[in-house]
Amino acid sequence: MSITSLSTASDEELVNAIRKDDRHALGELYNRYYKKVFHKSYSFTKNQEEAFDLAQEALMKAFDNLHSFKGESSFSTWLYTITHRHCLAALKKNGRHQFQALEENVTSEDDTYDLSPVAEESSDRSEQELIMYSLINALPEKERNLLNLKYLQGESIEALQTQLNVSASAIKMRLKRTREKLNMLYALAMTYGLDQVLEQIELFTAG
Repeated sequence: MSITSLSTASDEELVNAIRKDDRHALGELYNRYYKKVFHKSYSFTKNQEEAFDLAQEALMKAFDNLHSFKGESSFSTWLYTITHRHCLAALKKNGRHQFQALEENVTSEDDTYDLSPVAEESSDRSEQELIMYSLINALPEKERNLLNLKYLQGESIEALQTQLNVSASAIKMRLKRTREKLNMLYALAMTYGLDQVLEQIELFTAG
């Protein structure tokens, strides 16, 4: 599928292209739904960083299991069902049973999505962390330093304002964009392999 046709392609056409290892189609589908999945996750947690993690995990689960999408419901319904169930499971695991349900109703057609217990437990946390750190280290220096300052060194937004001499809103926007970029890279790495993404890192981090 040509890059120029990606924006007009249907979700189902993008899914079919992804199944043929079209990474541009994967990027388009990710960009098309990331914000929506994030907002769905945020409706559960009311916490931006938790919602970021849940959205990343839900998208990864969807991309890893595209083979189970049969087209019996729309792709968006299928994806939101995965997000819904993933957020519920995460909150229950953390002992948090109070949440705001997603706006979409989960209907019988959503039962077309299912994961076996083996698939649910197959991800290894240490491997995920290794992939994430490798991708962070491959980011442009300014983005890498910003993430390290905020999440590894625990610097506050106020402290970052002083260090970087920019406004709080500018820092928050930079963090948001960098997290979204890292999320996309992680999705690609889990789908196509870390080495392949690292080889093409300049394509995805340009601009």
